[in-house]
Amino acid sequence: MRFLLIVALITAGLCFAQPPAYLSYYYQECAGTVIDVGYYGAPCVADWNGDGEKDMVLGIFTGGNIRFYENENTNDSPVFNSYTTLKADGTTIVLPSG
Repeated sequence: MRFLLIVALITAGLCFAQPPAYLSYYYQECAGTVIDVGYYGAPCVADWNGDGEKDMVLGIFTGGNIRFYENENTNDSPVFNSYTTLKADGTTIVLPSG
């Protein structure tokens, strides 16, 4: 009896479940051009420079560089007009791919 109740509850849940709703995607731009680093770009959004606005740090698989895009607008409507390649002691950080 307990088994039938469990099966009935699961079946009812599946029948009345709503499919997931996804927001449409958009391409992020930098200075009016779509940011395209090829395959396997790894973005991270965080307040990197401590100004209260979320910036973007983007790891690039091909070449192993890491780009920093400073947000020049608000968190709700970010604007990126340029990027710099992250460096350590004046040397560009290059991570091995693969």
